[in-house]
Amino acid sequence: MSALKTLPPKDPGEFPNWQFGTLDIEYQAETQSIWMNYRTDAPQCYTLLMLLELLQFRDSLRDFYHAKMNAIWPCRYLVMASKKADVFSLGGDLESFSTAIRNNDLAKLRIYAHACVDLVYSYSRSLDLPIVTLAAVHGQCLGGAMEAAMAFDFIIAEENAMFGLPEVMFNTFPGMGAVTMLSRKVGPALAQRIILEGRSYSGRQMYDLEIVDALAAPGDIRSAARSWMAANGETSWRRRRVIAEARRRAHPITYDELIRITDLWAETSCRIGPNDLRHMERLIRAQRRLSHMRSPDAPSDCSN
Repeated sequence: MSALKTLPPKDPGEFPNWQFGTLDIEYQAETQSIWMNYRTDAPQCYTLLMLLELLQFRDSLRDFYHAKMNAIWPCRYLVMASKKADVFSLGGDLESFSTAIRNNDLAKLRIYAHACVDLVYSYSRSLDLPIVTLAAVHGQCLGGAMEAAMAFDFIIAEENAMFGLPEVMFNTFPGMGAVTMLSRKVGPALAQRIILEGRSYSGRQMYDLEIVDALAAPGDIRSAARSWMAANGETSWRRRRVIAEARRRAHPITYDELIRITDLWAETSCRIGPNDLRHMERLIRAQRRLSHMRSPDAPSDCSN
């Protein structure tokens, strides 16, 4: 992370009015939850700027606790959600990847990948805060977005949400946590099959695989997440927090493991050939087609 210039944390005293270019922050008193929403006009994928803001939000929330602002704004849950229609997130910044690969710029790929790993590792530890983390997924949740969701303590998804790890289509693999997270959730054999097939799974199918913890009806993700958090109040929260911590102790995830895998991803990606790049660029065009949902002053593509 030394090559990446991070953004300073927000002032804890200004919560919940923190302003970001790609995120909307909400506080819901009835569930004592902080919602980190991807804005409607944010990029459809994780640009480097978006990763920097996600890291900034993480650091801001840690400062919020260190300043004991949770005494004023009690927080049991952190929810990751999206305000985009039909899209949670399309994952990695494929246009940036394509440019780096064509330029044989391994350093650029590593900077991006290490930023992702820094986030995923933080998520896998509930940000080292006394909270339960919940990914509330609707629409398309692909690649790095699925990896981020799996790093949260729990996932609730709409039945028709679509999850997928498409990296095998261009002869690489999901390198920002999927191997680690899936292996611990469903075992190495099934994790390998999911990664190598590169197919999409509905929220219902992911629930049947026990990757998703709870289901919501189509269009009902926000109210379903609120109901899930509100059910049995503090009793359920304490139980969920203990279960999440027990899982971490039973199947610990190390930063070193994530870094070694993502470095392999960067090296592998730099070796893919012209045909693989063409597959990647087809997905880039799909990302661009979905960009019409942004406001006119939003970024025009998914490049850095």
